[in-house]
Amino acid sequence: MKELEEIRGCLIEMKNLSSLMVDLAFSAVMYDSEDIADEVYILEEKMDELTLKVKKLALRAAKHEENPETLLSIIEMATINEQISDSAYGIADLVLRDVEPHPIIRKIMHDVDEEIGRIKVNRGSILIGQSLKQLKLPTKVGVRVIAIKRGGKYIYNPSKDEKIEEGDILIAVGSGIDRLRELSNEKGEEGEFIEEEE
Repeated sequence: MKELEEIRGCLIEMKNLSSLMVDLAFSAVMYDSEDIADEVYILEEKMDELTLKVKKLALRAAKHEENPETLLSIIEMATINEQISDSAYGIADLVLRDVEPHPIIRKIMHDVDEEIGRIKVNRGSILIGQSLKQLKLPTKVGVRVIAIKRGGKYIYNPSKDEKIEEGDILIAVGSGIDRLRELSNEKGEEGEFIEEEE
């Protein structure tokens, strides 16, 4: 049944998004990053849309089900995922509302050498067309890409074979965020190559 296949796709996307949102929400607080908190806000809106879509699809599918009550678990799962995303947004909102962090959080923030960033890959970047494996960003640049936003979709925990495309937004953690911004050609300059290690 077409509706059930669509529901399946939506629920998988919701699971991935809710995991990403929790990671980003905690990162936004730990690194005091409004950029990442904004990303959580955008994801929360996307999650609301997906929840509504799943509920509508479940209602449509119920017409063809012999026992429509079985679809209640689908609606409940969508609702629980939405609650997770609402909670993640509540965490990120601490940064957006400029709530003073507790001394423990401030201490963690002070002890962390890394930062988190949201970086757009522009035309001319040498990252375009390269896989994460080829780029070796953790060793050469000092960053780890935790997600890629491509169009309206998110690739959570991208594989090493994932290739960077023009227009991608990289969500990365590490000490080399500024260097990654340069390589992504965020200022619209010609990109430079990452020197190969001998």
